[in-house]
Amino acid sequence: MAATPDPVEVSAFEHEHDEGKKNASRGKSRDVVTSLEARVSRLESNLGTLGDHVDNLDGCCNSLETKDAEIHSCIKDVL
Repeated sequence: MAATPDPVEVSAFEHEHDEGKKNASRGKSRDVVTSLEARVSRLESNLGTLGDHVDNLDGCCNSLETKDAEIHSCIKDVL
């Protein structure tokens, strides 16, 4: 017949210590979520700024294409 182990008693200190770990991990999870939310917010802001830069560059490219066409037309007129 197999021997059954004696029940192990958990002191109040050990029990409170374990509960403290649970609360700490929940706090860490909240900290991680808060940190990620802040990072997402910064990314969204940066993405908006990049969109503005892209629009500005697109306008510059259009302006350069127009000037390029003018130069080509002047060259054709000269030749």
